[in-house]
Amino acid sequence: MLAAVAKGDVAAFEELHRKYFPKLMHFARRITDNAESAEEVANDALMTVWRTADRFQGLSKPSSWIFGIAYRMSLKQRQKLGKRRGDVELDEGLIADGSDTETSVMHKKDLAAALQQLTPELRAVVELTYYNGYLYTEIAEILECPVGTVKTRMMTARKRLREMLSDEAHQSSENAVA
Repeated sequence: MLAAVAKGDVAAFEELHRKYFPKLMHFARRITDNAESAEEVANDALMTVWRTADRFQGLSKPSSWIFGIAYRMSLKQRQKLGKRRGDVELDEGLIADGSDTETSVMHKKDLAAALQQLTPELRAVVELTYYNGYLYTEIAEILECPVGTVKTRMMTARKRLREMLSDEAHQSSENAVA
């Protein structure tokens, strides 16, 4: 499909857009912490793919190349917005996800809040692994870093998430007792 896009095939680009836009939007949302910025990043990344598809060398999967473009744009957008670590924006999708239990919604909100407290580099590794199904080698290509760095970031992210979520659980139980 990317080869067809490189030749200017509009139908192939529309198909690529339909396939990747929702995934890129979700990914960029987690990095930028802003829905409007995420939409802008997803669109800009896909326009970059349209303009530069002929430069894709085939050394990685097309999706890795596309996500790499979106990752770099997301980091730039986050910096432009002046986001600081710990800034959290409520994800309305967590509340309206069709879940039927309050506990499920609360767990998702806790996890989303904890993910937002991670640095963009750590959050990207978690996002690409658990929400997009990429292997560490593919993530290394997307983030343009060694596989060992991806593994270290994942280990650090898991440790920090575990600490944040256990602290929140501990604080919630203390508040219930008081």
